[in-house]
Amino acid sequence: MDNQLFDRVLIIEDNDSHAMLVTRAVRSFVNSVRHAASLQAAREALREFTPDLVLTDLYLGDANRADLVRAICEALPSVPVIVLTSSSSLEDAVAAMKVGARDFIVKTFDDQFKEALSFALKRVADLYTLERERLRLQAELALLQRAIESSDDALGVIDGDDGSIRYANQSFTRVVGSGDSFFNLLAARFAKGEQLAVIAREKMQQLSPGSVWQSQLSSTEEPVAHYDVTFSVLVAGNRRGIVVWLRNVTEQRRRERFQREILSTTTHDLKGPLGAILLSTELLSEALPADSKERQLAVRIGSSAQNALDLIEEFLSARRIQEGTFVLKPSAQDLTTLIDEVIEAHRNMADARDITLQMGSLTVTEPLMVDRSGFLRVLGNLVNNALKYTPKGGRVEVHAFERPGMVHVQVRDTGSGIEPSEVVRIFERFSRLDKHRDVAGSGLGLFVVKSVVAAHGGTVEVTSKVGEGSIFDVGFPTKPPVNERGELIVLDFK
Repeated sequence: MDNQLFDRVLIIEDNDSHAMLVTRAVRSFVNSVRHAASLQAAREALREFTPDLVLTDLYLGDANRADLVRAICEALPSVPVIVLTSSSSLEDAVAAMKVGARDFIVKTFDDQFKEALSFALKRVADLYTLERERLRLQAELALLQRAIESSDDALGVIDGDDGSIRYANQSFTRVVGSGDSFFNLLAARFAKGEQLAVIAREKMQQLSPGSVWQSQLSSTEEPVAHYDVTFSVLVAGNRRGIVVWLRNVTEQRRRERFQREILSTTTHDLKGPLGAILLSTELLSEALPADSKERQLAVRIGSSAQNALDLIEEFLSARRIQEGTFVLKPSAQDLTTLIDEVIEAHRNMADARDITLQMGSLTVTEPLMVDRSGFLRVLGNLVNNALKYTPKGGRVEVHAFERPGMVHVQVRDTGSGIEPSEVVRIFERFSRLDKHRDVAGSGLGLFVVKSVVAAHGGTVEVTSKVGEGSIFDVGFPTKPPVNERGELIVLDFK
């Protein structure tokens, strides 16, 4: 029935006439009704009948008033009880409600009785539904809290005004510490923690609700532990907090080193046969008529072999970057020229996708000390990614500005954005987001970006919001940590 409020109702009433009238009054609102003429009979009925509502008289032959209601509530702690009595004494109502009754109705059995009863049933049903939902949410929150407390990942909530730690799970306390400002703890416990603390303070004020910012941390204690750290905004009323999530990636990086060894051996073995195929197709193409199908087939085979060689070269470059054998030699470069070169190289791609690609604000006046090819690769990969994941009619801009001792280059897009849970893994080797599996790529682009920037002693940060776009910020120091030959060899990425 459409207006059914309860499924099974137990009526405890020692007056058969009253029981019949109450049953008639509730028939429109319940599915099934069971009648018991005493408390003992009610207890026997409960052995085979579990109600989701009890309507009981206050005075029975074997129980009365508060003792009766208390006994029912103890037997059925999660079932609402409504008291029906001929007494109009306020004392009876107070006594019943104190021991667990949800409502109190006087049995007048006049024209308004059914309406009054239906109103009481509806009110109790609504309260009962809210109570069950509250208990369900409470149980889920308790489960979530246990999961967070026992997690190996460090999770904390930081006050958006002063950086005090409002919540920290056990892992957060173990990794970051407690009893002090989050920014002070960053400076004390992590390499380059002071610089990161300055940036983190700024991000806490700049990030809008739903935005996320990702960076990296390394401990100062031996053995060195590496962490991916993510900031996301939490707003509750007038209070603003930042959820800080630190994920230990030390073991992951150790496994990656092992995987690189296997991949390197395989790719080296493949270069020889592919080179022979490419050379053979070039010789065969020269010997075949220009317009023949055979020559077209040879050219296609050669193109496929070249693509495979290019991919292998990308894998090997990634390996050299990881091993520190990818040599970078910084020199003074004009930043405007470098950015123009990257933008023009991607102009056709942007035009084909109807995306506006342009240089934004640029306030850098001094030459930038970077490895030219390394910088072009970094900015090219970021612009290429931005164009891939920005829809038609969108915008990609390159901005640059200075901070003390650092030049920052930002690639901003109006693309799909990145989920907070995915930001922490986009820089991983071969990482591809599930929603972008259909987009061509090796999953090495951002890995190379992070490695080349780290070689310069720089930083890579991401600020993103789903549905609004992303900002990739790469910072290059004005004085990169070169060796005596002016080279960057050992990378800060292990």
